[in-house]
Amino acid sequence: MTPRARRDLTRIRDYIAEDSPRAGVRFIESLMERFEQLAFAPYMAQAVASHPRFRRLPHGAYVIFYEVADDAVIIRSIEHSATLK
Repeated sequence: MTPRARRDLTRIRDYIAEDSPRAGVRFIESLMERFEQLAFAPYMAQAVASHPRFRRLPHGAYVIFYEVADDAVIIRSIEHSATLK
């Protein structure tokens, strides 16, 4: 996971926690489970057309952007779908 992705996780947790701290923690846990799924099936998500080595996986209102590099999955960022074109 890149430093940017770690910051994204913190930002998402804090935003959701404004309404419900418990929901913030649960959502981050669900993202972490999704990351584990990617470790076992890294090509399960669609490639990004403009950057074919990157993939995008929707998760709730967010999209996980990651890269498959050798034998590892690198989480690059987690973006809210409303901010994407």
